[in-house]
Amino acid sequence: MKLAKIFWSLGSLLINVTIIIYIALSSKAPQDIVERYAYINSNWALYGAHWKAEFLFMTLIAIGAVFFAARFRKISWSVIVVGQLILLLTYPIMLGGYQNTPFELAEMANQMATVVFVFGNLVFFSGLLLLYREDGLLKKWLRIVAMGLSGIGALVFLITFAGVISWKQAMMAGPLINILYLINAYYGLKIGADEK
Repeated sequence: MKLAKIFWSLGSLLINVTIIIYIALSSKAPQDIVERYAYINSNWALYGAHWKAEFLFMTLIAIGAVFFAARFRKISWSVIVVGQLILLLTYPIMLGGYQNTPFELAEMANQMATVVFVFGNLVFFSGLLLLYREDGLLKKWLRIVAMGLSGIGALVFLITFAGVISWKQAMMAGPLINILYLINAYYGLKIGADEK
């Protein structure tokens, strides 16, 4: 239990760093799609390291979630696990699909990674909404905040998945997602605090 809590909380805490870095990297990349891929390749050491770190942190979250799903047998944890497993598929696509590939292949990899990432997050945040809706560990005000942020996250990824808004527009919710991941980290530390 202790290791699962550490994995969940550490991954949730450190993923914030990668979100901030991704937003910063995206803001510096050219808008033109061909130039953007050239920029990613010319800065591959940074992009590759970033995505590998994010892959690791998301894996830590997934390991914690799998343990909690098995331990507590709640549908919310099962939904969270499925979301995380879908999300993990994003990283091999990005790591293998961008570096030194022709534009068409990089564009295909980007589209695949975006669809997988958006859908995985839709499932993940829906699971968090279920988790916090039935939660008894957090103080009421924090539980309400967590539910609200989970709901916003799920809604943003739903309308992104449906094509109502673009991925770039969805990134505007990044700061709210950061706060939710901090709550997730805190929640992980609270799990089983009353158990020996």
